[in-house]
Amino acid sequence: MASAQFECENQATGPQPKLMKNKKTAAICCSGFLLGAVVGTLGYFSYGPHNVQHVDSIACYGTTSLCMAIISAHGPKDFAKLAKLQVESSDADARRLYSFGPAQRVAAPPSRPVASPVAISHLPTAAQRSQRVSMSPLMSVGLYYSTTTGNTETVAGYIAEKTGISDMKDIADADEAEIAGHDAIIVGSPTWHTGADTERSGTSWDEWLYNTLPNIDLSGKKVAIFAVGDSAGYSENFCDVAGELYDCFTARGAKVFGMTPADDGFDYTESKSVMDDKFVGATFDEDNYPDESEARAGAWVDQLKSEGFMA
Repeated sequence: MASAQFECENQATGPQPKLMKNKKTAAICCSGFLLGAVVGTLGYFSYGPHNVQHVDSIACYGTTSLCMAIISAHGPKDFAKLAKLQVESSDADARRLYSFGPAQRVAAPPSRPVASPVAISHLPTAAQRSQRVSMSPLMSVGLYYSTTTGNTETVAGYIAEKTGISDMKDIADADEAEIAGHDAIIVGSPTWHTGADTERSGTSWDEWLYNTLPNIDLSGKKVAIFAVGDSAGYSENFCDVAGELYDCFTARGAKVFGMTPADDGFDYTESKSVMDDKFVGATFDEDNYPDESEARAGAWVDQLKSEGFMA
């Protein structure tokens, strides 16, 4: 069986006095580490002469003298005796992780181990350790847009804030390998309201979609689309570009997330971005409804999360 591992900590941060000047002091100090000493020493020493034990590691987090006492003790009384060692002057601010001996096979009860602590690393402070949490690696999400008047950039900024994406980019500045390396991408554009079947944005997307995107394999890639339009001034071509983005990205194997109801929020006449009564992405109108854009961005990001786009 594998030996128990344990950790003890000396919280002193300033100059420390001599440990345990009398039995009362020894008993008080000993009680703070009693459980660790008992568990550790029993796990390490309590086996019979015919047992074979694999000693993985023995470690102590504290000062040199304290750790020597805890690791070497056979029990609480022995610990109280050993802990009368004076704290070395260099230990005053030297809490470290000490490792005692390499892994080895033991075929018989060992004699008391020789404590030869070697400091292998400084550990965080108690405050830092209390804030330590276990986190899964975050997936990589890219945010790409292009703009003419700045409205699409404004909406992209809202989306970046809601998602936590720190580096949104104009598609003209995007690198092919970078885009292919993301787990998911969010793309957005305005519409150049001409009613055209292709090149509907009037931005860098027009060239990128047909000259660069065909070189990128997006098989299984998650894509979310947003578009910015003018539902009053260009009612017959409202956010047409979203449909073009959908066609081009799905042709490269991408899977689109974040479709929204076609009758949600804006009074328009027609849009090439509607499929089965849904916009193929999120739509925004900074010309007529600028006060609604931030809230719409937040609701859309929540929808994407619920669909597993960022999971």
